[in-house]
Amino acid sequence: MDRDQALARIQASDWDVRRDAVVALGRWLPAEDAFAALVAALNDADTAVQQDAAEQLVRFGRGAGLEAVLADFGRRSDDPDVDYIEYRLRELQLLEQVPLVKSARALGSGLSADALAGLEQFEELLDES
Repeated sequence: MDRDQALARIQASDWDVRRDAVVALGRWLPAEDAFAALVAALNDADTAVQQDAAEQLVRFGRGAGLEAVLADFGRRSDDPDVDYIEYRLRELQLLEQVPLVKSARALGSGLSADALAGLEQFEELLDES
């Protein structure tokens, strides 16, 4: 699937089509259009799409992708759907040894207040492990 197809399919009515589009868009990060579509997908109606969008952003979106996901955590701290995303990223951190916390800390004072709140929330989840 090329980038234009993925950008079109991310608007599909079927969640699995949107999820496939999200995964495809990860290949084009940090392109602005792919990045914007993935950030928007963090608020998709389906949690599987949200999880895959978060994973693509943290794997391939560099610091901006990680900050976008953490900021989403911070803004949605009372949303139970965020738990699904956090657990997916916890698996990346612990099982695949993707250094999410270390990478976020390296961004330092450049993180927004929402991203700092999201990082704190994520670290609390890791402490429970």
